[in-house]
Amino acid sequence: MLRATALALSRHRWNELGYDPPFAQNYLYRFKAMVEPFVPGDDMPLAGGFPGPDERAMAGGSLAREITVGGMAGLDVLVP
Repeated sequence: MLRATALALSRHRWNELGYDPPFAQNYLYRFKAMVEPFVPGDDMPLAGGFPGPDERAMAGGSLAREITVGGMAGLDVLVP
């Protein structure tokens, strides 16, 4: 999450949005501040674990799609 947030804060691919989101950077800084101190618990192992950096998911059908992260209104991330 922190790597994706840092990439978004660097304005990576923002030129593809077609508009300049005026509040996005503030939302990203707030999101980063919430995520940084999080320490996952060890009591519930994931079935199969998290994918590694070389196992990224590929979006199908369109060049990019927007998803809302964590239900935060106004915080959209482009997923290649």
